[in-house]
Amino acid sequence: MRGRGLFWAIFAGVVTAFTIALLTPNSALARPEVSVTEIRWFNYTSKDGWQSIQFIVPDRHTAQSTNSRKLRLYDVHIAKMFEISRFLCDRDRTSEGYNWSYQADNGNIDMGSFKISCESARFTATTYGLGKPENTVIRRNFNQKDGRPSLAVAKYSIPTLNVAKNRVLQWRDFVQKIPTIPNKSGANQAKSRFPVSNIFAQIKGKTRVPVFLPNILPFSDTQQLDFDVQAGSHGYIVGMYLGKGCRGGACTFGTIEAKRDEPISPPSQLPRDTYRSIELAGGMKGTYFQTCGNYCIASVEWQRQGVLYRVSLKNGRQSDVVQIVNSALQAGQR
Repeated sequence: MRGRGLFWAIFAGVVTAFTIALLTPNSALARPEVSVTEIRWFNYTSKDGWQSIQFIVPDRHTAQSTNSRKLRLYDVHIAKMFEISRFLCDRDRTSEGYNWSYQADNGNIDMGSFKISCESARFTATTYGLGKPENTVIRRNFNQKDGRPSLAVAKYSIPTLNVAKNRVLQWRDFVQKIPTIPNKSGANQAKSRFPVSNIFAQIKGKTRVPVFLPNILPFSDTQQLDFDVQAGSHGYIVGMYLGKGCRGGACTFGTIEAKRDEPISPPSQLPRDTYRSIELAGGMKGTYFQTCGNYCIASVEWQRQGVLYRVSLKNGRQSDVVQIVNSALQAGQR
């Protein structure tokens, strides 16, 4: 009797342990860990229940394999978007889903956008299962009760999808079938020639700073642009406007400028603004920042030989501004 009792005691212990194992997240991350530059959640009320999130990573080559070899960085990035979507859907229970803007190389490369519904995020979590939570920092933009914009930075413990080991190929196949919404940015549009000869002729001989101008603009038609060029011994500014002769704020398109002995713009403390270091063509270090009021201005700055260079676009995207800057750097001093 004692032997039979001991057997059932051991059996019960094994069953209990097995049950706990099924209900408890894995002790290790269920997928490879990846670096993230910034996750910014625009937590504003929307009519259709969809909210926007920016997912920005430092990696330039997202097709590169992770430590698990079979999984690409791209696959793990998509997994993290699904994990966060499911977490926020269950946490808030108010959204239909999230529109993800995926950006690589610290925001220099637009990878496209994804719509992940709460229904899809929950179904994916059920299908693959969840593993050990991963600490994830999210910058949340929202409006206070009085309508003023605000920003909160919070760290969340978010369970990871089990896409490792025998689930790798299944996950890669799933990711390949997710439709990508191309961003309507310069990366997906025809490039137009910048009127270098005409612009440089108006600067040459008037300034003592090295002149850098792009060869191209990442837009389909520059014929609509009107240029206003001003130059002095300590710098120059090329204003770009929409509409012949219009110089008002409503017509402003962007600027290309240089100023000697000018410092890099300091970080903004306003909640809607963005500020981060980036790498430009030839390994040049630059700074990207976006300031927002009635509209947003996206700018990239870099310094060379005591001169500050800046390219700005009204309501522009980082990738568009970077393309203009890189074109100017690759063309070299005029």
